[in-house]
Amino acid sequence: MPVDSEASPAVEIRVVTPERWDDLVQLFERKGPRGGIPIPGHCWCMAWRDEQGPRGPRRAAMKDIVECGERPGLLAYLDGRPVGWVAVAPREDHSRLERSRKYGPLPGDRNVFAVTCFYVEPKLRGTGIAGVLLDAAIDHARASGATALDAFPKPRLSPHATASRRAEENDSWMGRLAWYEARDFVRIRDAGARTVMRLSFDGAEPKDAPAL
Repeated sequence: MPVDSEASPAVEIRVVTPERWDDLVQLFERKGPRGGIPIPGHCWCMAWRDEQGPRGPRRAAMKDIVECGERPGLLAYLDGRPVGWVAVAPREDHSRLERSRKYGPLPGDRNVFAVTCFYVEPKLRGTGIAGVLLDAAIDHARASGATALDAFPKPRLSPHATASRRAEENDSWMGRLAWYEARDFVRIRDAGARTVMRLSFDGAEPKDAPAL
């Protein structure tokens, strides 16, 4: 199993464990200047895990996942303070993702992980923390024995995302295409609004899949 690693002298990356649950809550529910909480404090990264409804049950479901010993993602710390998150876990942990006709697995897939969400504290966006988190997610998946890591960026911005930088950042919650291309992910399926990309760890080329 992977161990916690230090990503840089400033940013530390840690696997979310029961001991770090309070740090995840702090990041997801940290109030902004107007008193609201971030988007992750509402969804709790449960959409692909088939947990719908209000934030209370979603938070409880994520807490159960963490307390059961699963590792749903990684936290980034700056000066000991949680400032970023990436959801990375086996695809099979995401039931909606596995059932999807657009984003589902390829024939013969085994032990493939997926990156399904990024969140960085707004005032620290653009400082490279998301890139550090993605590199750590790749290392985490590989060290966990994954054969590949899948990602689901949008190849084009949604019309509303061009209105402002904040809108674009919020629309890129599954990561930007350029991030994955820079790390040698390859496109394995064009799936409407999103593109399925894969980084293989076993040296095998991804199988072709029909466009849907």
